[in-house]
Amino acid sequence: MRILITGSSGYLGRQAVRAALERGFEVRGFDRRPFGGEHKSFQERIADITDLESARAAARGCDAVLHLAAALAQFEPDRERMRRVNVTGTARLLSAAFDQGVEKFVFISSVEVYGTPVPVPCREDAPLNPISPYGRDKVEGEALCRGYLERGMDVTVFRPTTINGPGQNEPFLLAQMRAIASGKATILPGGGRTKLQMVDVRDVCEAMFLALESPGSRGAVMNLGSDDVPTLREVALALYARAGVKPRLIEVNATLARFAVKWLSALKLSPLAPQHLEIALRDHLFDNGLAKRLLSWQPRRTDIESALDVFESLERPH
Repeated sequence: MRILITGSSGYLGRQAVRAALERGFEVRGFDRRPFGGEHKSFQERIADITDLESARAAARGCDAVLHLAAALAQFEPDRERMRRVNVTGTARLLSAAFDQGVEKFVFISSVEVYGTPVPVPCREDAPLNPISPYGRDKVEGEALCRGYLERGMDVTVFRPTTINGPGQNEPFLLAQMRAIASGKATILPGGGRTKLQMVDVRDVCEAMFLALESPGSRGAVMNLGSDDVPTLREVALALYARAGVKPRLIEVNATLARFAVKWLSALKLSPLAPQHLEIALRDHLFDNGLAKRLLSWQPRRTDIESALDVFESLERPH
């Protein structure tokens, strides 16, 4: 099988390319930046996903598409550019894949489509109420996918929680881990007693490949998240223990945290957006049972294991 992986030089894309090659797939990458590796079963197209002709050329001859390309606010400050990638890019790719007779289309959405607060645990049939531009983009992307499902394309949508594990590049998460590795204090909004569910990047890849093999995944929309979710405090303590330094936890009550982030955001100095703080101040848990039932998928790494894998890859202080 030949699969097209968009966003092939991104965090999830790089992991997916490697995993696909290990499974014996022929892989075509599609990104504005080169993947940076060579393999006899790998080729890539360096182009912009918003260009329809480039999308058609990339999809030509492929049996399946894993659409992972996305622009996040942490990396793309231009809101219009972000929307072009996330919405226009998805529309162009779906059109290209349909025209080229691609059999299977897997779209990576996000739990940000639910907004906050969410019912705990949040199932796929919960109302969609995105509060971030990225979440709104993903709602539009899912609607585009439903349109092509109705036209006969085999489409599967995944809504992962925050993806963690090897290759992590999210600036705020990495900054927190580096601070802990250096023995610095870490701030726990609300005391860190809430649970923020994540999912390991390798488990996300496994779900995508299971969807390629499973007829039951057609038209399905599935959450992807870890099991046995720890509190934010438990994750921090595990990282301090691995670093071999005394924990330094600063507990900030919710009201003060909200005021500080709102004020700093107005000055464009906050590393967190107010909506992301709200996620940290409430349990943010998602039901992953549908993926388990339809795909026999099972998350194999806990959130602490994923965080420790990232932690071990950091450049340690001397």
